[in-house]
Amino acid sequence: MLPLKITPPNPRAGFRWQSDFAVGPGVSVVRAAYSSGWAYGSDNDTENLNLCFLGTGGSELAIGSRTVEQTSSRLAVYAQPTLRRQAVFVRDGSLTGVTMRFEAGTVARLLVDMFEGAPLTSLNLTPAIDLSTHLGQTLQSIASALANGMRDEQVLLRSPKAMALLTEAALRLILEEVPHRLSAKLQQQGGATAPQQIKRAIDYMRANLHLPLTMGDIAAAVGISSRSLELGFRKHYETSPAYYLRRVRLDAVHSELSSPGNTLPVSEVALKWGFAHMGRFAAQYRRTFGVTPSETARRAGAPHILRPQP
Repeated sequence: MLPLKITPPNPRAGFRWQSDFAVGPGVSVVRAAYSSGWAYGSDNDTENLNLCFLGTGGSELAIGSRTVEQTSSRLAVYAQPTLRRQAVFVRDGSLTGVTMRFEAGTVARLLVDMFEGAPLTSLNLTPAIDLSTHLGQTLQSIASALANGMRDEQVLLRSPKAMALLTEAALRLILEEVPHRLSAKLQQQGGATAPQQIKRAIDYMRANLHLPLTMGDIAAAVGISSRSLELGFRKHYETSPAYYLRRVRLDAVHSELSSPGNTLPVSEVALKWGFAHMGRFAAQYRRTFGVTPSETARRAGAPHILRPQP
């Protein structure tokens, strides 16, 4: 629980609220709706990273020395300890919002890779992002994929590999694209990477394919930064390490579906190897192998249930 100092709504006004939670490894999502405004202050010094989206209503946040006005068209981004106070107010009779919280440990591991372990609060992140911009739309899309995947049939919670990569992708996007004090340092990263290092990265991927690998894990195993890993793959293989890992996992799916001994439906094999969105997975599989995953399973005599994914 967060240590909060809550200012209740007008006691003479009716107040209704409802919320639901989804919790996964390293990230949690809270959806809430309120019938009237209220305010709170926070004394939490845990270095979580929060994204706050509003559906209806408005909000005023005191983040560090700055005051941020938030609406449904602006995303609030802040390190938890920097939030001093938030006041929310209704418009058109309701306030609805979604808060996504990346846990401190998950954020810290990425900060070690990207900024030599600088504390999240020291970055002084730009606290408001216009959702009509490319960055805002991309953040909203990834956050939506995380939130929906954690709630709807809990497909991401059933696929730790997909969950780890999507969580890392969201955090990297924030730390790389949202302006902050160390943004310029990113341009200085990424020295020359030898082909042998990239070969070791590939060997590490294949040897640990059963684990929920992130790009940070792979880079650390080779002894380079994620930025160097990215540049090295693009130089020597003309692709990204994330795309290469996806191809290796597609090969694992293909191998398992091709086995007469496989008894799992296609959807479960896909989740097992890190593919949580069945529509995208089926399209990627067909582009790669020229047949649908269900056709591969049918030829091998295995179950071929592929549940649709919105």
